[in-house]
Order: sequence, then structure tokens, then C-alpha cells
Amino acid sequence: MDWEQGVVVCRAARQMVDRGVLTGESSFVPGLRTWTPEAADELFQRFVENFDGSSDEFLVKLKRQIAEGEDQTIVLAAELLYLNVMPLSPATIGADRKFEILSSVLSWASVEAKVPDDLAAAASPGYMKGGQAFLNYRWAQFAFLIRLARLLVKLSLNEREAALRDPWRFRELAESVLADHDGKARGRAQYHVLLFLLFPDVFAPVSVERNKQLIRDAFADRLAEPTGDLDRDIYAIRLQIEAEHGGQFSFYDEPWRSRWEPPPAPRSQKGWLVRGANVDGFNAIPRWLADGFCSVSFSDVEELPAGVSRQQVKDAVSSAFPDARQGKRDVAAGQLWRFLSGFQPGDLIATVDGDSVYVGTITSDAFYDDSAGLGLARRRSVEWHPDSLNRKALPEEAKAKLKTTMTIGELTSVIAALATDAGLGEQVTDEVLAQDETRSLIVPTLTQTFADELLMPLDWLQETADLLTAKRQMILYGPPGTGKTYLATKLGEALAGLDRTSLVQFHPSYGYEDFVEGFRPRMGEGGTIGFDLVPGPFKNAVEAAEKEPDRPYVLVIDEINRANLAKVFGELYFLLEYRNHEITLQYSPEEPFKMPKNVFVIGTMNTVDRSVALVDAAMRRRFVFRALAPDRAPVDGLLRRWLTRERLHAVPALLLEEVNRRLNDPDRAVGPSYLMTSRVATQHGLELIWAAEILPLLEDQLYGKVDDIEAEYGLPVLLTALGLTPS
Repeated sequence: MDWEQGVVVCRAARQMVDRGVLTGESSFVPGLRTWTPEAADELFQRFVENFDGSSDEFLVKLKRQIAEGEDQTIVLAAELLYLNVMPLSPATIGADRKFEILSSVLSWASVEAKVPDDLAAAASPGYMKGGQAFLNYRWAQFAFLIRLARLLVKLSLNEREAALRDPWRFRELAESVLADHDGKARGRAQYHVLLFLLFPDVFAPVSVERNKQLIRDAFADRLAEPTGDLDRDIYAIRLQIEAEHGGQFSFYDEPWRSRWEPPPAPRSQKGWLVRGANVDGFNAIPRWLADGFCSVSFSDVEELPAGVSRQQVKDAVSSAFPDARQGKRDVAAGQLWRFLSGFQPGDLIATVDGDSVYVGTITSDAFYDDSAGLGLARRRSVEWHPDSLNRKALPEEAKAKLKTTMTIGELTSVIAALATDAGLGEQVTDEVLAQDETRSLIVPTLTQTFADELLMPLDWLQETADLLTAKRQMILYGPPGTGKTYLATKLGEALAGLDRTSLVQFHPSYGYEDFVEGFRPRMGEGGTIGFDLVPGPFKNAVEAAEKEPDRPYVLVIDEINRANLAKVFGELYFLLEYRNHEITLQYSPEEPFKMPKNVFVIGTMNTVDRSVALVDAAMRRRFVFRALAPDRAPVDGLLRRWLTRERLHAVPALLLEEVNRRLNDPDRAVGPSYLMTSRVATQHGLELIWAAEILPLLEDQLYGKVDDIEAEYGLPVLLTALGLTPS
């Protein structure tokens, strides 16, 4: 931590809180009283009591909740959000995003409001990496700040002064309003940060309570009489080290950090589901909870050590079940291998008993203990949280994950929500929080700048984006040259970004193995040939999207109707319609597979190759279809708009309109893309395009219908018909 910058941030926070709590006055609007019981009550009613559990982005929901409120309520909200975002370094949230949030909220008020220069300067760099929890649970941190502000402004002046003078009294008040609307304390990180901001000489700059526990335990030898109070014990430890060190220090700097921070795990944290309600006809879960473990049965399989290889497990399962189908043996082997070698200490685990869901942390490697019978012999120690969650009240994504019939399933994408609700949020790593698919999916709104770049109406583009967001699969169809592929890729980049947009082109020989996954030959040692299972573009997109569930990923499939779609998609047809369900892929039966909600597919279809009317019902039901035709928006007039922007003459547009008038067939019309090139600026360039692109296209489309294409559609013929003299 940069102590010098930390001091600046703390001073700014203290300035705002002292001004607001002691005088009631705003720091953003001089003369406006915002820290009042009336403003705090209204903000509490609009945001805390009017909880919005929808999947919309935080600011969208906040605007719905408070934008119609009084000015002082809106400005108070902005000032509390300032306390939320200002300590965070660019590693968590950039300065531009901080002020975008604050400016958006202040814009809802009718009074002129801005962040003063000194407060802005303190907030820009921040001082701490708040972690993913600060982004995922901003609503909970904001609600905590509202509850605390409401409590403080209702105290007498003497009580307010005492609270801001006495750090332990302030902590007592803050702790009394930690609980969320449902009794959880998801805003605890903000609580720890606020204590440091206002009392940096007493409270350590540590936002994670688990880290405070580790620090206190690691330096417990410095405590003559431990109090059992984390903050008081760490304060005593700090005083000793500061005296020895000669000034301020951070527990996140060496040599102190390596003393308390556990060594990094061999891989990132994961979440798991282990079923135990019916183990050979017996409900093992009460035993698990009482004795602190979980187990899997496979009682017919020999004892295997922790860390055993996948092949060794396969061999043992095959030996135990020689008559079972190979696919069934593969699934069983995959399940058992996961338990023995896939889990690791520190992973989070959940199990289901009726409508009760229990969550815990794995604390040991696999071990064998048959004292309670073979059905409970393969074990891992677990620190279970004593309170259960109501399965029916869980997010839809979590409920869907818990429906799997597998004995063991991966829950990494939803375990953060389960652990947080169970009171284990401090044990969730940033990597797992980043993969939490119960978070709101952020799909940006298209801008006028984007529409101007494409020379298309913004309302049509936004409607297209809304249809894609709702259905998640779209087909852009139309005749050649209407810009289907260009629009699909540009739309993908606008919604997801360049790095999250990929393109694949279908063709008649394209298959499932190319698109999803398939075996590819590999040269082994000694000239032998082996085969590796290689993911295709679809599986690559899904795996990337799972790591950022709040960000859209777009896969563009060009010429989608040129392939045998039933053959290419296979079992994926089901997932296109049912995103929350899991299936097993034909080449990976041991690994459940699902298509996340943040993967969007845009296909393009040429109506000359195949009429849309011939697309089967399964395809139609799963995709929304959007036409691009030269005589309809947004393509009609596109060439004229482009020529105007490029300051070129209108002759190419007149020619295109005449060609399509003569064709009189929307499915075979010629799109403007052929002529949207600087070559049309000269007669020679126009002649080359006509001879090399337009006439061959028309010959193909009108084969057997027009005897002499040149006589009907040649460039000189059309120019003469338009009253333009061919050169």
C-alpha cells in the first residue's frame, strides 16, 4: 500500500463524513443539506426497502429506484457512492469509471452538482485493490452505507461528535447495521474499509475479515493478552511493529506479508456439488455435517490414493464393472477421479438435502476411512457452515446447476453466490467471484456514434441488439452485398468488444468435430500416431465466456446455412433453447457442459443460396430472424448515404436502383456493398466492378432465365437507360 496516497484518501473521506454528519451539509453542492434524517429516510426507503433483485446493471437499477427522489436524496446517494469507490485503485476500477458513476447519479438531480477538485484528486488513484467483491456486491456496500448514514444523522449532536471521536464507538454503531435485507452481511468489506478511512491510526487497511484473522493468528506471539477482538488485537500488534519499524507499514508489504498469507494453491479455487442424500439408500448428509467431512461411495472399486491419475481410476473402475457400457464406466471414472484428484483444500463445496443446501470449505486431501462402512470410506474433511440455504430462494442459475443428476458436479460458476449467502463470502477468491454467473450481464446500449459509423438508423440497430439480447441467437439474412457479415461483426464488437467477438465460416463439409470438439491426429514418440481431443470455436467461446459471466461474448457464424446444421450442432440444439441446463458432449461424457447466458450467436444467411422458407422448424424456434434487403431499412438508401459521406457522385446508387428494379425479386436483389468502395470514383473503377463482380453475380442468379446478361444489365445499357452518357 502507498501510505502517502492512503493518507490523502483518508483525509478526503474524513472531511466529507465530518461535514455531513456534524453539519448536515453536502460536499458536492455547497449550501444544500443532504445528510439529514429526511434525505436518509427517503434513500433508505427507495433503495434498501425497495430492493431490486433484477439482473440489470447497478446504475440502471439505482436510477429506477432514486431518480424521482428529492435533490438532497440523490446528492446524498452520490456522496455515499463516493465513499464506496474512492479508495479503490485502478486495478479494481479506473478513475474514469468512478467519475462516470458519480456523474450519472448527480445528473438525476435538478441542482448543479460536482465532485470538488480536492475530493476528485484523492479519489482518482485510490490506494487499495478491493477485489471482485467490491464490484459484485456494490449494492450491499451501498445499502450498508445508507443504513449507517441514516443511523448517524438521527443521533444527537453530542452522540455524533462522540462517534466520530471514538473509533470503538463508531465501530459499534457500524456493526449494528451490517445485516442486509435478508440477514446476510455482504457489505462487510465496505465496513472494514470505512473503519480504516475514518480511523487510519487504529484500524488496519485490510478489507477481508479472513485476512484479519490470518494476520492476528500469525503475529499472536506479540500479544501479551489476546482480547479475542480482531481489530483490538491487530491494533496492539501494529503499535509494536510501528515502534520497531520506525513508522507506518502495511501487512501487505514484505517481510510481514509472507508470514501470514498462505502459499498460493496449485490452481485457482473451484466450487463443487457432492450428492449424499442417497448413498446406497442411506442419507449421509447428517453424518457429514456432524463429523465434518464429505464422501463418495463407489464401494465396489478398490481403495485408491489421493492424487491418483485419471487412467488409474479408469482401470480400477473397468475392473470393478467389467460388464458395464464403456460410456457409463467413463462417467463413473470421471466422477471418482474428480473427488480423489480434482478437488483441493480451499475449494468450496455444496450438498443438497431436500430443499436445504449446505455449503462448506474442503480442508484436506482425499483419505480412506471405512470405520463407518464402505459407503462412507472415501472422504475429504469439510468445514461446513451450520446454517442451510433454502433451495427455492436461490438464483435461477444456481438452482439449475443443482439439478444435475451427477454424484459430483462443478459449481464454480455459482458457488460465490451460495458461499456468500451462507456466510462464507470471505473465503471466496477473486477468481471465483469473477466467474459468478449469477451477476448481472452488462450489455451496453448502442450509441449514435456507432450508428453514424454504420450509416444505419440507431433505432433499428438498437432494436436488433435488443432482439439478440432477448433470444441470444439471431440470423441476419438477405441477398448478396447487403452487409450481413459486416453488420454481424460490428454489432458483436459494439456489444462485446473486439476481444470477445469471434467469427467462423460454415461450408458443406463443416461438421460437429470442427465446430464443437473432435479428435485430431498427433505425432507421438517413435513415429506413432496419437489423437488429441481439440476444442472447436464454439467450445473455445463458451470456455472464455464462463470466465467473465457479466460480459457478452459473440460468435459470428458466416454462411450458416451452407452446412448441415443438424450435423454441426448435434446436441447443442437443446442448449440454444435451454441455457440453464447441462448436457454431456458426445466426446466428453464425463464433463457436464452448458451454454452460458452471456454467449450470443449471430449467423448470416444468403437468401440466394437457400431460401429462408426452407429452414427447419427447430432452427426457426431457436433463432430470431432479421432481414437485410436493399429496398428496406436499414439497407435502403445506404449506398447514397455512403456516397454522400465520401463526397462521391450518385451514379453508383442510380445504377444499383435500376438493377434491382429490373430484377424485381427481393431474394435476388443486389446489395450496396459491391459499390461501397473508392473505386467507384472513376469510370474505369466502376467498369471493373461491373465486369468482375456485378455481372458474374447476375449470370449466376439468372442462369437459364436471361439469355444475354450484358444486353439487359451491362453498364452501358443501364447508363443509357438512366439518361447518362456512357464514356
